[in-house]
Amino acid sequence: MDPVTLLLRWAHILAAIVAMGALVFARFGLLPALGDFDTATRDRLHDSIRRRWLPWVIGAITVLLASGLANFLLFNGRVKAEGWADGGWMRQTSYHALFGAKFLLAMVAFYFASALVGRGAGTQWVRNDRAKWLSVTLGTMLAVVLLSGWMRQLHERQETDGGAPAADREAAAAPGGREEAAR
Repeated sequence: MDPVTLLLRWAHILAAIVAMGALVFARFGLLPALGDFDTATRDRLHDSIRRRWLPWVIGAITVLLASGLANFLLFNGRVKAEGWADGGWMRQTSYHALFGAKFLLAMVAFYFASALVGRGAGTQWVRNDRAKWLSVTLGTMLAVVLLSGWMRQLHERQETDGGAPAADREAAAAPGGREEAAR
């Protein structure tokens, strides 16, 4: 793997770790702990945290979008250049559909993550029920991570076995290889 692709992958993974880790902490650590305080103290803490955390949320979203798009375009170019499955690999694996679902779920998660640290009146309804929307955002991010893992194993399998049909892989793995399996 070339250094640029590796750097883009690391950037994408690290930004996802920051975003998802913060959601887990906020939902299961911070929010329950804030229940021990009176409303005025809770509001001051939320505002203080929001000011400090907002740049991290914007940064993670920016890195995820930029690195994700770059990773997708580079991978798409590689698939075409190497002629995976004679150019039909993306269609055969539904890769573009999976990417589309992942992208849409990520946009939903980014919206709620931004709303949770925002100040605007238009998204106050999200902050009014933080526990619910933190859970929704966390679940959405989990779905994105699971889709990412599924998509990753699709091209790892292609890279490992060349995308050969199962019968060809079994024949190649048989004692004596394809020649003996063909007899």
